[in-house]
Amino acid sequence: MAFNWLNLAASTNLSWTSCYEGFQCARLSVPLLYSNHSAGEAQLALVKLPSKYSSGHANYRGPLLFNPGGPGNSGVQFVVDGAAYFRDILGPEYDLVGFDPRGVGATTPFLSVFKDPAEALQFYSTYPLVSEATETAFGQEFAQSQILGRLAFERAKEVAESVTSLTAANDMMSIIKAFGVDKLNYWGVSYGSVIGATFAAKYPDNVGRLVIDGVVNSHQWYGGRDEVGALVDADKALESIYEACVSSGPSACALHESSTALIAARVQKLIDKVRRAPVQVLTGNGTSLAFGVVDYNVLLTQLYATTFFPYRLAPAVFAALAQLERGDGSALFSGSTTQGIDSLSTCSYNSSEPYVAGVLDISLAVLCGDNTSPDVPTLEESYSWYQEATKQSPQFTGSYYGTHRGACAGWTIRGKDKLDASFATNTSYPLLIISNTLDPVTPITSARNMSAGFAGSVLLQQNSTGHMSMSGFSTCTAQAIRAYFADGILPAHATVCQPDGAIFEPLRGPTSPFPRAAQAEFHVGEGDLEGAVRALAMSGIFEKAGPVGIWRKMGMGWAAK
Repeated sequence: MAFNWLNLAASTNLSWTSCYEGFQCARLSVPLLYSNHSAGEAQLALVKLPSKYSSGHANYRGPLLFNPGGPGNSGVQFVVDGAAYFRDILGPEYDLVGFDPRGVGATTPFLSVFKDPAEALQFYSTYPLVSEATETAFGQEFAQSQILGRLAFERAKEVAESVTSLTAANDMMSIIKAFGVDKLNYWGVSYGSVIGATFAAKYPDNVGRLVIDGVVNSHQWYGGRDEVGALVDADKALESIYEACVSSGPSACALHESSTALIAARVQKLIDKVRRAPVQVLTGNGTSLAFGVVDYNVLLTQLYATTFFPYRLAPAVFAALAQLERGDGSALFSGSTTQGIDSLSTCSYNSSEPYVAGVLDISLAVLCGDNTSPDVPTLEESYSWYQEATKQSPQFTGSYYGTHRGACAGWTIRGKDKLDASFATNTSYPLLIISNTLDPVTPITSARNMSAGFAGSVLLQQNSTGHMSMSGFSTCTAQAIRAYFADGILPAHATVCQPDGAIFEPLRGPTSPFPRAAQAEFHVGEGDLEGAVRALAMSGIFEKAGPVGIWRKMGMGWAAK
């Protein structure tokens, strides 16, 4: 159900109104710049699934804020999509609150870099998704990133200066104050870990229960070099999926072989094939005809996306790869979002309102704007950084760099508000930090680094592959999260939680077009923690976070039906 946010008046107090179905919405007025209150105001869009207890009840625990990562993803949509699952896992004591960070969704002012959808389409339709896809791809990414930076500087500089992680942390402080509390309860995943760590560094005495999951090294993030070490486990993650395929048997994994080396050889043969000769796809007929190609960009980005969410995606993607071996790319194409970028030109657009494409134009405002250095790299410097990163992950650096740190080459805007705090500090309550054993973009080494700085924090390791813990399902992890938010109980140091099942394990529950595809119907009632965790992992809502979310918006990435 749509909701017209601009018809909702903003105020410095939270005035809630019914929205969506069972939710309440509000717009909170905050300073555009916390370092200069005369610069104007911003209006934060917030959504709340109220606690089952009134604010005066002994069991009521106040607001719990969420951030889904990105940067550039809507916290409002994340909570609307996921609140039922979060309620099952966390219980009824908290108000579950999502907010759109600056430049995102319904929060204003809008970050308008492109004048209309046609201009955005012109830019994104030619932006390479894999840096080594062709001999000129890296240079083209560099050149287009300079174009994007120039457009942002000319058209949206003042707004972009307020779109930072520190601003998001300051906004969370404003939100909890508006709720009448002075301690933040927070669950941030992927890039949301940067916001959580920033809050804990800036406001250490205002930490209530704070979970960061799928943890970015915030030291490197603010230093503008977070690609260093980010992909150290990416190729290992793919190898672990091959191992799961070997163990599962031919009935569960379409690429089953007796060894990982044989599976890897089959996949590499496909990669080499589509790089030389992309596979044409033509399905349907008449007005419903769909066409395209499965090329190197499509295959590499989808293979990398599978390492992020292997429990949900690997069975379907591997089946599609087996079909591609037979010369049929239709499954891989129909399961991808390659045609999704067309929405930039066909979506309903009101020319009287600022246009926001919501792809790199938003993510770079944060990623590049947080950089404490004013310098931008030359083409040669950027390429040397890229080559350095390929030593960590020869397979996937090209799928990551050009839509991440490499795209900052032309972005000269920096946030006006500056973080003057340390990530080595005592907080009013210890943080719970969570990492998978093999995370393809936020490795466990980053989680260890951040945990070492926050005194008393505990690092919980989930022994699975994927990006953030909820990419898989572990009742053990969910129990730890519930105990922390409900009673403040931290797991013992060095706790390792095992996943409830294997990657290619047959899924319990309703059937679907693809094995392990999204099934919102998997939602279960409170109390069934194992079912709730599986339902959340299979819902697909976390796939909007991080690089996978960017790829989808740009027309790549797997979308299991």
